[in-house]
Amino acid sequence: MNFQSVEDARKAYAKRLIWQWAIFGIILAVATIICIASKDPDSLFMPFFLGFFFGVLCFIIMSFINRNVHRQYRRAYKAYFVEQNLRKIFTDLSYNHELGLSSTALNLIGMINTGDRYSSNDFTKGKYKDVAFTQADVHIETEYTDSDGDTHYTTIFRGRFMIFEFPKQFNFKLAVVGKRFRAYRNPGKNAKTGQKTERISTESNEFNRMFYIYGQDGFEAYYILDPAFMVKLMNIATAHKNKVLFAFYANYLIVGLDDGKDSFEPPSPLKRIDEAKESATVAGEIKTITEFVDQLSLSRKYFKSN
Repeated sequence: MNFQSVEDARKAYAKRLIWQWAIFGIILAVATIICIASKDPDSLFMPFFLGFFFGVLCFIIMSFINRNVHRQYRRAYKAYFVEQNLRKIFTDLSYNHELGLSSTALNLIGMINTGDRYSSNDFTKGKYKDVAFTQADVHIETEYTDSDGDTHYTTIFRGRFMIFEFPKQFNFKLAVVGKRFRAYRNPGKNAKTGQKTERISTESNEFNRMFYIYGQDGFEAYYILDPAFMVKLMNIATAHKNKVLFAFYANYLIVGLDDGKDSFEPPSPLKRIDEAKESATVAGEIKTITEFVDQLSLSRKYFKSN
């Protein structure tokens, strides 16, 4: 895959989009002209309504027809800009832009509210500085019914989940939840140990103001949340508007970043891609993963020891 292949796929999709919008515009213009030329004021609305309806119908049909060229553009972009840049940074890489993290996997952790409607893509698995990780974009919505009985969906999470894996096994659950993070679910009582995850607090008032802290074992929680590590968590949370989750479970650190973005997405096909600028954008999105490893010192001996 090379840059020219991406540009060829972009141009093919752009042509289809231009025709799609042009046909919709022509149908709407003809309906408008008929309305203006009509001598019967009582019949003005009908031709415009029919024209608009027919235009929308054609637009939907053409969107369906154009799915393949859209997919080809996405596939070319992801292969050239995303996967190639990922391979420069990570070892043991596995990447699939169509797959994601399953809601089942997040439900097993027991700390994430996976809502009523769930989708995920850009599955990425690899190693950075010998720290194994899995990450994907995730979109979670919950369903509610208004006073008229109509069903609606509201987004409670749109961003990415990163799961870092360690040789060390944590015999408890600990969640540090930014107070603007909406998709946390208290796992409740552990059926095996009988321990219940409860709200705890630290000696740092500043830390307590930024986070809700839930743990099964206060001693173990304080062992992880030493002053230096707490400062690192606060710095990251501040940079991401406190829409973050840090959860320790088994031998994993689960990070939820609710940044409202769908990462690694191609730009509009209607404009030529600036190769250097796009590579820099993707590199910045990849850096989000490496920053968590670097800033939290996840490769340090503490996380490797048993």
